[in-house]
Amino acid sequence: MPLVPLVGLLTLALPPSPEAATSALPDVCEVSSPHITLTASPPARVPVVCISPDVPLTFRFDAMLQPESVRLEARERFADVALGQQSLFLVPLENMEVGERFKVEVCFADSAAPACASFLLLAHPGLGRSQVKVFREPRSVAYCQEAEKAAQTEVQQCREEVRQLRAEQNQPDGLKGVLASGLMGTEGIASKTLNRTFTEPKGNPLIVQEVYSYRAEGRVAVEVWLENPGNMPWTVAGAVLRGPKGEMLKPLPLWQSEPVLLNEAGVEGGQRRSRVVVEILASETEARGTYTLTLWDADKKRPVTLGNITFP
Repeated sequence: MPLVPLVGLLTLALPPSPEAATSALPDVCEVSSPHITLTASPPARVPVVCISPDVPLTFRFDAMLQPESVRLEARERFADVALGQQSLFLVPLENMEVGERFKVEVCFADSAAPACASFLLLAHPGLGRSQVKVFREPRSVAYCQEAEKAAQTEVQQCREEVRQLRAEQNQPDGLKGVLASGLMGTEGIASKTLNRTFTEPKGNPLIVQEVYSYRAEGRVAVEVWLENPGNMPWTVAGAVLRGPKGEMLKPLPLWQSEPVLLNEAGVEGGQRRSRVVVEILASETEARGTYTLTLWDADKKRPVTLGNITFP
């Protein structure tokens, strides 16, 4: 088993300090649902569906659609738009900017109400949906069962996160904390250096210096060391890991050692580094395969994206 760098091991075990922890309030994309139900009367607000640059999105409907009925604002901001018999496929451009909004509408082939469905597409650096299912009332038994299952899974995840956070409040620090947390398990904590294997797109606003991944008992983590070449500090506000099939793994509360400050004279090498740790609950069989990590700050205008992220 690879040796674990002591700094990374302690990061997994220690709860974040009030100064270093980041706890941004949930935005609309964090609380949106992959299931939308349409009523016969027009909704008070058009349903919001979040999209991410270059991440394909498929709407799946429970009724046939009228051919050629799709109406999309700023069609040129999408690499592909395809209307199927019961689906709508969209691919946002890779250079789509965070916060861009587009209204899309499709109409149904039958005479039931509503005759058409409208959605507001909102660009987000990492929480874009890959699939949204749309139903018209009355809801089918299958829909209710699927929605109930999804809700139960989310509640269970929230309970587990609360249990983990409560358990960490009274733990000792240092190596004692690692042992008390149960993260060591019988196999210890495995680590993996990704410095030569991770990928990143052109235009990342920060310089990614080092990347490590970890697998402990019941969770995984990614540790990213960042340098800021710009003229504004950068503090992480959100993160997501996206799998090869579009699945999203949302993290526990993020930890950052300090804001990524500007390089300045007087600092060794002129560099000021900061590290961000993204931790996710995962069993031994979960978080397998290759993932894309996206980090963003409060205004979501300077997201950092890393590809080819794997875990031990």
